[in-house]
Amino acid sequence: MPIFLEPDQSFEIVLDSDADKPVASRPVFVARSQSMRGQRKIMEAIDMLHADGVTVAQVFDAAVEQLKRVLTDWRNMGREYTSDAIEDVLSYNESIELLRKVAYNQRMSGDEKK
Repeated sequence: MPIFLEPDQSFEIVLDSDADKPVASRPVFVARSQSMRGQRKIMEAIDMLHADGVTVAQVFDAAVEQLKRVLTDWRNMGREYTSDAIEDVLSYNESIELLRKVAYNQRMSGDEKK
């Protein structure tokens, strides 16, 4: 069965810069698994980076909108998860890395989970 048809399917993501941190303190994001439609929305937001006439505000807003749509939780961030806190926790480059990983449904490997 396709993963997105199963209720509440989510997966954990670690940013590349945090991969070597100890498991107990490693920042982890929890995201909803994406269907092709969800993947398209994310990739369209990322494509805005290269579009002519798009403002910085529009690019940032698109990234935050997608993160609010796909993230469900996080751990080890020093604050409780809320969708409004996304902009306080991530840099723009981290947000794009995270969105790419969500778009491709990249789960943590067995080594990352240890």
